[in-house]
Amino acid sequence: MKTTLGIVVALALLAPVPLRASGGADPYGFLLLDANARAAALGGAYTALGTGAGSLAYNPAGLARTESNEVSFMHNQYFQGVTQEYLNLASPLGLGASLNYLSFGDVQRTTLDHPAGDGLGQTSLSDLALGLGYGRKLTDDLSVGVGGRYIREVIDQTPRDNASFDLGGHYVVPRLSGLSVGAAVQNMGPTVSYDQAQENQPLTWRLGGAYRRDWLGASHALALDVVKERNDSAYVSVGVETRVLKMLALRLGYNQSNDAGVGITAGIGCRIHDFDFDYAIVPFGALGYSNRLSVAFRWGGATSKAVPEAAPAPVLMISVPAPAVMPAVRILGEL
Repeated sequence: MKTTLGIVVALALLAPVPLRASGGADPYGFLLLDANARAAALGGAYTALGTGAGSLAYNPAGLARTESNEVSFMHNQYFQGVTQEYLNLASPLGLGASLNYLSFGDVQRTTLDHPAGDGLGQTSLSDLALGLGYGRKLTDDLSVGVGGRYIREVIDQTPRDNASFDLGGHYVVPRLSGLSVGAAVQNMGPTVSYDQAQENQPLTWRLGGAYRRDWLGASHALALDVVKERNDSAYVSVGVETRVLKMLALRLGYNQSNDAGVGITAGIGCRIHDFDFDYAIVPFGALGYSNRLSVAFRWGGATSKAVPEAAPAPVLMISVPAPAVMPAVRILGEL
């Protein structure tokens, strides 16, 4: 039974969104899985909210607002033995890179003549994507970005190579403090060949908004995305985050695309010095739960500007330049 479910899950993950009904089965569905635990806990609503290392998978324009060097790693313990590893890098130069690897483990090999796979042994399925991106500020409020990736899918020891690219933009609304909007077009590229068949990549349009506000001694963020894939109806994802005690983040989200479960997501995050630790849980009904664990490290640059918007980081750190401190020191000395 587990082997049969494993094959079903593998086929589902090769479709645009895990376990969604689709008008067509575009390949490379793993590209649409979340890239960090913060985004997963927020239901994937990250087009306008994300900056830094985690933004490349949602909107490459977020790289333009990276204020420090960042490296993050996520382990996704998916259901039915499927696992995902995600590595992200970003720098204040607006450059970013990512490695996304998904493994289905060993599954039973089957044929049309032997649907049960008796005597055929097992095989493996895996997906790999290596990504690069660049974001640039055109003005203080407007940023744009571009990303590209090399993709390799291996099914029964048969590799298929391809490439795709993304375009994105981000705008901070100057007259409405705390409000920003973002948009991206993802997974543009050539068709994928399967024997004699040609299939399209999972072209995706994203439009998102985010609002941040400090209230009752805590920092709050609300994010909403509308996502449209080539062969599916548009769906909505929404997330809410509250940071308390300057080291703890509580997150709750909803993703309309998760037909296998109720769509509710949740998570928690903690910052200790320059490290961020995040956890997210995503229910998938009878199939089980997806547990995401992320760790991020930042160094150099003005981290005080990056933390509130960007990262899976629940802490607001303020860095004051030495020249600004000296007048205050002299006054205190005179007192």
